[in-house]
Amino acid sequence: MDYVSVIFFGILIIIGLFVASRMNELFCVSVRDGRVMVVRGRVPPSLVHDIVDIAKRQKLQRGTIRGVRTDGYARLVTSGIDEGTTQRLRNVFGQHSLQKLRSLPAAKTTRNIGQVLGVAWLAWVVAKASDYEA
Repeated sequence: MDYVSVIFFGILIIIGLFVASRMNELFCVSVRDGRVMVVRGRVPPSLVHDIVDIAKRQKLQRGTIRGVRTDGYARLVTSGIDEGTTQRLRNVFGQHSLQKLRSLPAAKTTRNIGQVLGVAWLAWVVAKASDYEA
C-alpha cells in the first residue's frame, strides 16, 4: 500500500470520527464577549434570547453551549463557562423538551460559511452584525 492511500484513508477516518462525534448534537451556540451565535443546529428563539440575557448578565467572554441527545432526553454541555453560569443555562434549557428541540423548523436566516461548516472560530471571523445576537 502506498503512502497516498494511507493518507487518504487516514483523512477519511478523521472525517468519520468528526462526523460521528456530532451525531447526537442538537445544537451548538458560541459566546464571545457577551454576543451569542448559533453555530450548528436549531435553537428555539426563546432559548437564544435567554442565553443572550445570561451571557450579558454574567459578562461571558468565551464559551460553547451544546445541546446533546442522550438516552431519550436532551442535556446541556458547556465548555469555557463557569459552573454557576452553566447551572443557570441548564435551568433555562430544562424548559424545552427533546421533542420540541427535534421538531423545530429550519431557521430562515442566512448563515455565514463558518456556520454552514459548523466551525465556531470561522463563524466569528466572518461574522456580520446580523449573524449573532448582541
